Amino acid sequence: MTEIMTAAITAAGLIVVQLIVSSKQQRAQDIKVDAALSEVRKDIQRLEEKQDKHNNLIERTAVLERDVKTVFKRVDENKAEIAYLEHKGK
Repeated sequence: MTEIMTAAITAAGLIVVQLIVSSKQQRAQDIKVDAALSEVRKDIQRLEEKQDKHNNLIERTAVLERDVKTVFKRVDENKAEIAYLEHKGK
């Protein structure tokens, strides 16, 4: 009976030690995961900022293309009017 009690006490001690070690390992792992998640969030934030700049550039480019098209149309209209006036004046 004494041997069973000694074995049970030893087993209980080993279980408690294993639980403590496991808990510490889990905390250490949680800290590593939190650090990695923090870095990923920072990377996502930087990418979002770059994407916002890119989208802004795309929008500005679209406006410029529209304005350039309008300017070329006016230039063509002015050329046609000048040609008409020159032809009329002869």
